Amino acid sequence: MASPGKKQFPLRLDPALWEEIERLAAIELRSSNAQIELLLREALKRRGIKPAPAAAVRRGRPPAGEGADEAGADSHDAGADADGSSLSE
Repeated sequence: MASPGKKQFPLRLDPALWEEIERLAAIELRSSNAQIELLLREALKRRGIKPAPAAAVRRGRPPAGEGADEAGADSHDAGADADGSSLSE
């Protein structure tokens, strides 16, 4: 799945070049897409072009209440059995 805000386009590469990108990406523990983006940023930097920094990727779970379905977070009430009857009855 593509990241929001990133430009998508088809890219045709020589198979030998693609193999080297995949090999390098595996060594550096990156996806092939992230490796291509890194290589492009390095090439621009060598030419004296400084693109805007990449947006930081938010990792982990969202903070409480953000992006969670409040009603569906826990479908069972604490005091109800699976059939909906109360445990105290």
